[in-house]
Amino acid sequence: MDKLIDIAKEAIEAIDKRIKKEDKNKFGIEIEIGADGTPTLYIDKVAEEIALDIIGKEANILSEEIGYIDNGKEYIIVLDPIDGTRNAFHGIPFYGISIAIGRKNIEDIEYGIVKNIPTGDVYEAFKDDGAFLNGKRIEVSKDYSDIIYCLTLGESGNEKTWKLVELHTIRAMGAAALEMCLVASGAIHAYFMPKESLRVTDFAAGCLIVREAGGEVYNANGEILNVPLNLNIRSSVLAVASNEILKKLIGGVK
Repeated sequence: MDKLIDIAKEAIEAIDKRIKKEDKNKFGIEIEIGADGTPTLYIDKVAEEIALDIIGKEANILSEEIGYIDNGKEYIIVLDPIDGTRNAFHGIPFYGISIAIGRKNIEDIEYGIVKNIPTGDVYEAFKDDGAFLNGKRIEVSKDYSDIIYCLTLGESGNEKTWKLVELHTIRAMGAAALEMCLVASGAIHAYFMPKESLRVTDFAAGCLIVREAGGEVYNANGEILNVPLNLNIRSSVLAVASNEILKKLIGGVK
C-alpha cells in the first residue's frame, strides 16, 4: 500500500505541474467519448494519460475516461483526472485531481487524495488514521451558528435542493470531490447531489476523507453510501458533518 500511495502522490503532482503549463484555451476541446459515455475533453485526456503512465501495471485502474484496466492486482486505483472540468475550462479556480485506492467498494477504500490545482491545497485520508489538509489533521465543523451547504443546482438539482436555497446559506461550486473535502475541513456543513448521477470516480476519495474527518456520507435516501468500484454505477451523494445536519436536510436516517 505504501508504494501505491507514493504512486498516487506522484501522479497528482505530475498532473498538477502539466496542467499549469497547458494552454487554457484548449481545456474544453472535445477529444472523444469516454468510458462513462460523456465527451472526454482535452484537459481530462492529458491528465489521465499522465496518471496511467505513472501507475503503469502496479494496480488495477478505474478512470472515468478510459474505464477499467485489469492488471491482475489486488488493489484498484480510482481516478478522476480532473474534478470540476467545466470550472477548469471556464477559468473558475476550483478544480482538481481525485485518486482513491481500494479493492471492491467504497467502504474498503484505504487511501484518498484530492488536490485543488489553483490553490495547491492537498486533502488526504488514511483508513482508520484520520484526514489531513496540507499535512495538518482536519475535522468536520461542530459549530452550527452559521450553517453553509454546497448544493448541486441547475439540471442536476431537484425540488428538494431548490427549496433549501430559500432557507439556508448556499454555495454551488461544481466539483464534487473538492466540495466533499470542504465538508471534511469544516469549511461547510454538507454537500448534496440529489440525483443518481455521480460516478464512483467522483466521490471515492471524498468519501474516505469526509469519514476520516468525523463526518458521514449517505445517498439521497439517507442510506450510508457504499457502492462497488464500477463505472456503471451512478449515485446521489450527501456528505454531512453530523446526523444533526442530515436531519435538517432529509428528515433523518432511514
